[in-house]
Amino acid sequence: MRRWAWVAALLGLPAVGQEAPIAQEMKLDAYLVLVGRSNLDLAAQKLNVPIAEAQISIARIFPEPVLSGGLAALDISDKGAPTAWDIGLSQTIEIGGKRGARVEVATQQHKGAQADLEEFLRGLRASATNEFVDALHDRLVLERKQQTLASLDRLVKVNAERLRAGDIGQVALVQSRVEAQRFRGEVLAAEGDAEVARLALGLRIGAPNDRQVTPHGDLRIPTRSFALEELLARARTSRPDLRSKELALEAARGRLHLAHANRWEDVTLNAGFLRTLTGTKDFAQPAYNSISAGLSIPLPLARIYRGELDAAEAGVTQAEFAVKQAALLVETDVRQALVKYNAAAQRVQLYRAGVLADADKVAEATLYSYQHGNATLLEVLDSQRTVNEVYLAYFDALSEYAKALVAVETSSGMWDVRFDGDNPP
Repeated sequence: MRRWAWVAALLGLPAVGQEAPIAQEMKLDAYLVLVGRSNLDLAAQKLNVPIAEAQISIARIFPEPVLSGGLAALDISDKGAPTAWDIGLSQTIEIGGKRGARVEVATQQHKGAQADLEEFLRGLRASATNEFVDALHDRLVLERKQQTLASLDRLVKVNAERLRAGDIGQVALVQSRVEAQRFRGEVLAAEGDAEVARLALGLRIGAPNDRQVTPHGDLRIPTRSFALEELLARARTSRPDLRSKELALEAARGRLHLAHANRWEDVTLNAGFLRTLTGTKDFAQPAYNSISAGLSIPLPLARIYRGELDAAEAGVTQAEFAVKQAALLVETDVRQALVKYNAAAQRVQLYRAGVLADADKVAEATLYSYQHGNATLLEVLDSQRTVNEVYLAYFDALSEYAKALVAVETSSGMWDVRFDGDNPP
C-alpha cells in the first residue's frame, strides 16, 4: 500500500466502536487498515484537528458593539430640572492587524495539528507493523520448536526399538525421554509467547479477547537495496514531524506579528441619543432631543513593557532551533536506520548462504550414524540442539531484518512493506 494510502482508506470507514468482522487470518495491509479505523488512541488524536480548526473560528471573532441606555438625569432636589433619558452605541475598532494575525496563528496551528496527526499515524503504523512482525516471529519459533519436539519424540521411539533389540541400554532411552520432556516445556513457553503476541495485535484494534487477529505472512522476504541520498531527499519532504516543526515556526512568527499588532491601542467609536423632557420652576424649558458622537483612544503607557513582544521573539528563536534539530534528527534517523538495515540484511544472507542447510545435514548425518551404531546419543542430542539454535537465531535475524526495513521506510517517509509470504526465498 502506498504511503498513507491506508490512512486515506480508513478516513471513510465507520467510526470507532462500530462492529467490524475480523478474519481468521489477516495480512499486514488489512491489519493496518483495521488499526487505522479502530485504534482508540488514534481516535483521541484525531479530535485535535477539529479542536484546532475551531480555534480559527474563535480567532475571527471581532469586538461586539455595546448598546447602553437608561435614565441620564432625574431631579431629586425638587428644583424643576428636566428629566433626561439616553441611549448609546459604542464599537471598538481593532487596528494594527490584530484579527488577521490571530487568524494566521490559528491557521498554522491547525495545519500543525494535521501534521501531528500524520506523525502519530506514522508512529502507530511502525509500532503496529513491528508487533505484526513479533507475532510472525513467535509463530516461526513455535513451529520450529514443535518440529524439534517431534524429532525428539521420534528419537525416543527409535531408542525404545533399539532397547528391545538389545542395541542400547536403559540409560540411553531414559536420557532421550528426559530431553524430549524438557523440550516439551520449551514448546509450551513458545505457545504462550505466540498467544501473547496475538493478544497485542488485538489491543491495537481495540478488539475484545475473543476476537483476536491471527497474522498471515512470512518474514522470509527478499533483501533490498536503498540509496541514501534518495532516502534523505524523501525524508526532508515527507516526514510529518519535520513539517510540524516548520509549521510551529510559522505559528511562532505569527505570534510575533500578533505581539506587534497588540502594541497598537484599539479605538472606540461612541454615538448617543439624549431625550430631555420639559423643565419647570427654575428650569423652565421645552423638551428637546440631542445626539452625541465621540472617539476614545487609550493612552499607550503600557507600551513601555515589552514582555509579550520579548516572549514572542524568544519563541521564534526557539522554534527555529527546533526546526534545525528536527532536520538533523530526520537525517540521523535515516542514516542509522539504513546502517542497521544493511547489517541485518547481511546477517540474514549469512544464514541463507548455507548455514541452515549445513546444520540440517549435520543433524541428519548424525542421526543416521546413530541409527547404525556409529554415533553416540550425546552427539545426536548435541546436533539437534545445534540445528534448533541455528534456526532460532535465523528467525531472530529475520525479525531484526523486518524491523530494520520498517525503520528505513518509516524514517524516510515511504511505505511499501510486505510480508505476504507468497514467494519466500
